[in-house]
This record gives sequence, C-alpha cells and structure tokens, in this order.
Amino acid sequence: MNLMSWLTIPTSIMLSTILVMTSTHWIMAWVCLEINTLSMIPMISKPHHPRSTEAATKYFLTQTLASMTIMFAATMNAMETTQWEMTLMTNHTMTSLMTMALMMKVAAAPFHFWLPEVTQGTTTLTSLVILTWQKLAPMSILLTMSNKINQTILLLMAILSVTIGGLGALNQTQIRKLMAFSSIAHTGWILSTMAIAPDISTLTLLIYIMSTTPIFLMLHTTSSTTIKDIGTTWMMSPQLASMLTMTILSMGGLPPLTGFMPKWLILNKMVMFNMTMEATSMAIMSLLSLYVYLRLTYISSMAMTPNTSTMTMKWRTHHKTQPMIMSTMMIMSTLMLPMTPTL
Repeated sequence: MNLMSWLTIPTSIMLSTILVMTSTHWIMAWVCLEINTLSMIPMISKPHHPRSTEAATKYFLTQTLASMTIMFAATMNAMETTQWEMTLMTNHTMTSLMTMALMMKVAAAPFHFWLPEVTQGTTTLTSLVILTWQKLAPMSILLTMSNKINQTILLLMAILSVTIGGLGALNQTQIRKLMAFSSIAHTGWILSTMAIAPDISTLTLLIYIMSTTPIFLMLHTTSSTTIKDIGTTWMMSPQLASMLTMTILSMGGLPPLTGFMPKWLILNKMVMFNMTMEATSMAIMSLLSLYVYLRLTYISSMAMTPNTSTMTMKWRTHHKTQPMIMSTMMIMSTLMLPMTPTL
C-alpha cells in the first residue's frame, strides 16, 4: 500500500472505534461500526493471497450480518420509544437481538465460527488488530447497555465461549488459530461479569489486550507461524523466550502473574452474587486453555537445549529490532498482580 492508504486506513480504524466508544446515538454508532469494518477489509486482504481474500470475504459477511441485525434492533426499539439513545433499550426482545449481534462482532460462542479462519488467513500484525483493537467498539456498546442485558444469556455465552475456546485450541498447530481460540475463551471471561460488574469486565479486557499484544509482537519479530517455530526461539534470544514463557503463563491465569487478577476478581464477584455453579463451571473449563498454554511454554523453553543452532534460521535473513512496547507490555502483563487490592 502507498503512504496515503496507510494514513487513511489506520486513522479510520482508530477514529471510528473512538467515536463508537463516545457515542450515545444508535445511528452514529452504527455508521462508525461500518466505517471500522470497511477499513479493516483492505488490511486483511493486503497479502494478495487466496487465503487472505477468503478471510476478508468471511470477515465482511459476518460483520455485515451483525451490523444489519444491530440496525434492525435499534430501529424497532426506536419505533417503540421514539428515541435513538443507546441507554433507552426497553424492548427485551430487541435487547436480546442486539446482544446477539454484538456477540457476533466480538466472536463469542456460538458466533465464533469466523474468527479462527480470518485470523489464520491474514498477517500476524493484522491478526493482532482483529483480536485486540477490533473488540473495543462492540465491547463499549455492551458496557453502555450492560444494565439492560439478560444475565442468563451472558452467562450461557460466557461458559460456552470458555469451553469452545479451550476445546478448539487443543489440537491446533498454527499459532494464529490457537490465539484466536484463546481470544474466544477470554471473551467468555469478559462477558461473565458484564451485567453485574462492568468495571471488572473492562479490566479483564485491558489485561487481555496487554498480554496478547507482546505475544503477537514476538511472533512477528521471530517470523513464527507454528508451534514448531516457537521451539527455536531460545536459540535466537534466551531473554525473549523466557519473557514469552512468563507472558503465556500469565494469559493462562497462573498466580503470581498479572493474568490471575481478572480471574480472581471475576470468580469472587460471581460467588458473591450466588453464581457458584457458573463460576465452578468456568474455572473447570479454563483448565483446557491452561493445558494449551502449558504446552506452549514447554515447547518454547524446555523442549530444546539452550545451545547455538547450526541451522539456517528464516528470521536471520535480516535484523529485526525488538520494540520498546513489547518489553514494556511483557513486564506489565507479568508483574501487576500486587495492584489487585487497590482495584
């Protein structure tokens, strides 16, 4: 892409997301969501490969279907209330329909079918944008109408997302697909307290983004696409491999790492609201994801001996600097657990 395209597309993605987060009018939010979707399609299809074209088509169709449902639900609610305000959702049927459409946008189960294929069909950095930044706009709408959403629907989708996210990642060898299923599982944790504690859901989303970003930056730095590629990271940089291991364990929610904080707060809040069975189910199902993360840490740090390889490494063709943001976010995603009592 030329310079003008790279200036226009990322700016449109950022501004449309910010406008959705600050909007209280359904028409404004819907238009910004459409701009966001149309701006992402050139980024997904940039590699000019059949897989990227397929990924862009799937992304466009699912996002368009979700946007149509959002506009239908908002219009029907406006016919009843004569208002387009996002906080005035009084029709329970339309509220449930709106919730389903937003779940499709954030790829929560059972509307997760598009995310692994789209993530696998594009580049590593574009996958990072889809799994992190693109969740902000729909999540902000869900947080705005959190007091209107049916708690039963949220809990059902949360448990289903955690289960499918863990099961789907079990037999994956492609890192981007594995991280897509990890995103589905984390989306379930975010949704679980959306109605009873929106602040905890916001914190969970921020910590998920903080943990996922350095992992994808590391994958981009080492040009890793499969689990087998991670096994040779130690030979390139032992420090990077060690920090990758800690970050992956943090995503799994092991104490004393930062990733334990949201799960601790979520389970505590659910028990306080007498949701003991739901909390137990989510905790048990999250063991599937933990197994996947432990397998990654084993391959990245324990499966290979720490010696110099005589193999020709594909990432040694040119030098890649490690950006400061990757180091900073790796530290934040592993050492912030002592801040939990202040939240």
